[in-house]
Parts: sequence; structure tokens; C-alpha cells
Amino acid sequence: MKKDHTVSRDSPIKEDLRWVRREWRIQRAGEYLLILLVVLGACGLFSKGFLSDSRARSPDGTIQVEYERFGRVESNMDMRIRYNAPTGDRFSITIGGGALDNLQIQTLQPQPLEAVTTGSDLRLTFSARDTGPDHAIWLGLQPRNAGRIHVTVHGGDHAPARFTQWIYP
Repeated sequence: MKKDHTVSRDSPIKEDLRWVRREWRIQRAGEYLLILLVVLGACGLFSKGFLSDSRARSPDGTIQVEYERFGRVESNMDMRIRYNAPTGDRFSITIGGGALDNLQIQTLQPQPLEAVTTGSDLRLTFSARDTGPDHAIWLGLQPRNAGRIHVTVHGGDHAPARFTQWIYP
């Protein structure tokens, strides 16, 4: 006599195929979820990668910031600021919005002529001939705390570039 494998049985072990099928579906969904998380992580959802790379610009286009949207506590993050409007030998960039309460500057190129803090904002003054034709500034940052960080970057009296970074533990 041939056994039917599509019905529940009592021997040798009692099983209910309805629950077995549910367990199989849950396992399959978990496998797909884990694969999706690995692929998204490799693409930059949790740190460096094309999903993390982003740009922000001020409404008038004078400030352009390339930054990492996602980072981890105590890992290095890069930021590049371009300022298109300076006239004269010196110009200033202000990094604010409370960002420096949660971000520590590890490297800064070129070195500023002057750095002044006002509250939680940092104003950096540079020589125009040190920053090249596009007045580019590179920062190496390290997040101190997990959470959302609001950042504003502005130069002189121009409108700021605003963006948010997400820091994972």
C-alpha cells in the first residue's frame, strides 16, 4: 500500500502538515529577507557604497556637499565641500546645525587660516589660493553617537546646503 505524503499522519511522529507548510513559508521568507539585507549592506545601506553616497546643494548653488548618508559610530566618513562664490583672497565656510556635537573632525584639507566656534557651529576661514579653482575642502569625520544628524553648510551670506546623516551603532 502506497503512503500519501500530502496528508497529516500520526505514525511514526504525529505531524500536522498545515503547520509544517507554515513553518516552511516562514523559513523561506526569512531566507529572502537575509539575502536582501546582505545585498543592501553591500550596496551601502549601512555604510560606504552607492546607496550611501549623496550630494546636497544650497538653493542658490554656491555650496555643494558630497557626503555619506549612512555611517557607523566611530567609523570614518568623508565629506567634500565646494564653494563656488568666493571673491577675494579669503573665504569662510560654516558647518552647523548641531552637527559637530555628534561628529568629530579627524582630517581637514587644506588647513584653514582660522577656525572659530560659535555655539555648536564651526566657521573655517581659508585662503582662496589653497583650495584650488573650485574651492574644495575635504573633511574626514567620525561619528560619536548613533542617530540622525542634521547638518548645514554655508558660506558667507549665502543660503546653506542642508542634509541629514543616519548613524548606526
